[in-house]
Amino acid sequence: MDDLRNEWNVDLARAKGSYLEKAPGRIWEEDGWYLEQKMDGIRVSLQFGSEGTLIIGRNRQDKLKGVAQAKEFRAQNHPELQALAKDYFDMTVLDGELTEGFKKDGTLDKYTLARIKNGDFTGFTAWACLFHRKEDVRDMSNDENYNLTGNIVASLSHKKIRTIERTLATKENLAKLFKDGFEGGIAKYGPASYPKDSKTHPFWWKLKGDKLRTVDAFVVGVTEASDGGSGITGTKPIKNGLAASFAVAMYKDGKVVEVGKMSNLPVDAEMYGWQKFPIYNLRVAEMQVSGWNGKEFRFPRFAKWRPDKVPTNCLFTEQVKSK
Repeated sequence: MDDLRNEWNVDLARAKGSYLEKAPGRIWEEDGWYLEQKMDGIRVSLQFGSEGTLIIGRNRQDKLKGVAQAKEFRAQNHPELQALAKDYFDMTVLDGELTEGFKKDGTLDKYTLARIKNGDFTGFTAWACLFHRKEDVRDMSNDENYNLTGNIVASLSHKKIRTIERTLATKENLAKLFKDGFEGGIAKYGPASYPKDSKTHPFWWKLKGDKLRTVDAFVVGVTEASDGGSGITGTKPIKNGLAASFAVAMYKDGKVVEVGKMSNLPVDAEMYGWQKFPIYNLRVAEMQVSGWNGKEFRFPRFAKWRPDKVPTNCLFTEQVKSK
């Protein structure tokens, strides 16, 4: 099967933005803006054919030729989807996110298992169509393209392929995404079209939440920091006796559950956290986080100690959506 994305030199468009306070006000003020969930999988495209489906990562194969560590950024492996053959949608390409991954032995990876345990969808979530039966449809408006994508997914009728949900772009709907445990949302402008000459979509904005978004957890472990090391020369890093991060936990259903590794430690914790860990063990910290991925918090960063709280105050069900 010919690879249309390489043939036409097509990259998967990236969203602009980062934290909520950087988002333009027009998202909330103008009509035509929508919100979609910010997925936590791997960005890929599906190209359907009469003999199977081609799955290509964000960076096209030829752009990473010879890069030994490309791994998931090369063509993705998903046996069930790759075996999907569709004559009618031959040379149709969908843009989206893959939230089901496999290890080399063919078993599901830990992130997929965590999503299943959390009750989340695993498979491919589509939000745009790049080619429809070999016709380039990127000039369509986002609204028209989203409807076309939905029709294609409905016709495919496959349990591992769905269309992403949309809501109107309001701060209330974004707050609901945060409350439901998502890292954030993607704001998209309906009348705009998919870019052909830019890797970044000028009308897609990533909204990851503001810097005041925090949770409370207590310290249960420590990782020692290292100095040096080089993958080029093969030099191994040397442990230095400092603390790199603290493992943190919460109580869930009466049990202690580890929820991440907290970085950005204060100076004293970095200096003495490894050698004098009992001083810090079970202390409650307020952390800045970038969402919950079904297994742990994304990028937990120390904000401040909470001497007014004890470990039993750190309840998972009050701070993370429970399914």
